[in-house]
Amino acid sequence: MPTNMRYLVVNSCAPRPFTGNPVCIALDEPDGSVMQAVATQLNQSCTVFPVRTGDGAYRMRLFTPEREVGYAGSPSLAAAWVMGQGKWIQTTSGAVANIEVAGEMAWMEQPSPIIEEIEDRDLIEGLGLKSVEKIVKAVVASNTYVVAVTKDDPGDFTPRHDILMHPATRFGPALVGAVCRRAESEIEARMFGPAHGVAEDPACGAVAGTLGMLMHRDFGTSKAVSLRQGERIGRPSLISVTLGDEAIRVGGQLILMGEGHVVLP
Repeated sequence: MPTNMRYLVVNSCAPRPFTGNPVCIALDEPDGSVMQAVATQLNQSCTVFPVRTGDGAYRMRLFTPEREVGYAGSPSLAAAWVMGQGKWIQTTSGAVANIEVAGEMAWMEQPSPIIEEIEDRDLIEGLGLKSVEKIVKAVVASNTYVVAVTKDDPGDFTPRHDILMHPATRFGPALVGAVCRRAESEIEARMFGPAHGVAEDPACGAVAGTLGMLMHRDFGTSKAVSLRQGERIGRPSLISVTLGDEAIRVGGQLILMGEGHVVLP
């Protein structure tokens, strides 16, 4: 007999309704063999399956429309917010994260990234960049990102997903993109996931701490910055990044936008 899997749609890192990164959070745990099919059907940038394991703790699996991933930022904030107020320890296949929910905000501590400066003509061509300060490969928990630092306006990018697929698969599956400095306390990025079935990520929270650290270390931004994303695809997102002495903290506002159920065979 078919069974129903209930889910919520929560916009993560959303400054107002109908913005941010829409994340599907399953309220029931289906069999693991159908999780990828559910994520493909719902077709959001990420669908997550959290399960409480004790007081203040839960485990979670995460899926893009094309593959399972071990770690994510804005979906983790959304999942913790659905779990409830207070402090949570989230365990995924890629990392253990401390997350705190207070009101409509959630904050997570992110691991220090491993950053390597590289060269990649495909990234430059695939984004249509005119200026490049540097390109880095960053490994954060189980995820890889290839990011150019540019002075170009992100609105001038001309993404070619067929070309971006080359660095996305060469280093990964990786998310690829570029970041620019807007002000001392503001940066803007665009991130693309052709290897994950995500044309453009409205709020790539998992790389937010890395971008904040990189821009502070090499380009003089402050230790507390606002990261803007998603504006060029009509999904403006705002991610807060704070570089502390002991941890990188990333946070955003969460807004409940919908609910539904999937009929499972």
